[in-house]
Amino acid sequence: MRLGTIKAKGARPPQPAARSRLPRFVGLAAALLLALAWAASSPAAEPRLVLNLVETDTGRVALSLPIEPGEEFTVWFLHSYDRAFFAEHYRALGPGRILLTHMTFKSNLNGEGFEYHDFHLRPDGVGELRNINEPRQEVHFMMGSPDMADHTLILRGKRIRLVNYVAPRTLVSFFVCQAPLKNKD
Repeated sequence: MRLGTIKAKGARPPQPAARSRLPRFVGLAAALLLALAWAASSPAAEPRLVLNLVETDTGRVALSLPIEPGEEFTVWFLHSYDRAFFAEHYRALGPGRILLTHMTFKSNLNGEGFEYHDFHLRPDGVGELRNINEPRQEVHFMMGSPDMADHTLILRGKRIRLVNYVAPRTLVSFFVCQAPLKNKD
């Protein structure tokens, strides 16, 4: 008979010592802590884009509002001849990228024709030029007086009268720009 260990029938042979799981756990914990630290230090709460209203001649930024990629905004005004509203609807795509999506109006546009072809008259009498989807770098216009045009920005359901920021008869443009980074000092 051999001296040594006695094996019971059906018992498993001894296994090598299980590898310690401690290094794997420490690695995962460190990765998680790094991800949390990065998320806490990133400016996630700050907007990434702004919608700037800029005076053409001076370059002065008269109004700057946070806007998200894909967010829609409207430039609303009274048509100078018909004295009825006209609204141009846009979508902010990214820095220097704006999409004119459609227009709505009560105006008969002084009998002029349309450049766009998908015209629809809603039951409430409002006309729509749909499916325009025309890319632009800016939205350029001349500020009208409050009694004649009353240019208004509509963003997130809020109406902002632009005459409160820019004098009438001033050439202006809306631009979508990268938001400036704020100092954490």
